[in-house]
Amino acid sequence: MLSPEDYASIHHAGQALAGRYGVVTLNAMLEAWAFFVEDVEDGFDADSAFEYRHDVQCRDWLAEAWPMLTETVRSLREAELRELDARYLSATVPLLGVGADRAEPGGGRWWRHRRPRLVEGGEVWLPPGW
Repeated sequence: MLSPEDYASIHHAGQALAGRYGVVTLNAMLEAWAFFVEDVEDGFDADSAFEYRHDVQCRDWLAEAWPMLTETVRSLREAELRELDARYLSATVPLLGVGADRAEPGGGRWWRHRRPRLVEGGEVWLPPGW
């Protein structure tokens, strides 16, 4: 069960990051990351390739919010986040020309240095590194 301090940390994270991401919740961002990971696993539509960097912002939010959350909240949600990250890692490959250290967990915002393994759709111009 979450304490008032736990709820306050979730609220604080949402408010602190609202200027960059809008007002969102931890649940909404974990859900957005889950949907995004599923899209990547299923085969990312090439027509949406230029929206990819925007779509991955939900993971940026989670990275920035995580240290603001209480240990209790992090403990309760960590397994879910790790599982989603592992699925994303499996469904993606490093961007061309990016050092492996930047595209692997522990390398900062490693998810930003990866692209879908499976890209479906017509012959379109893809972003650099794809």
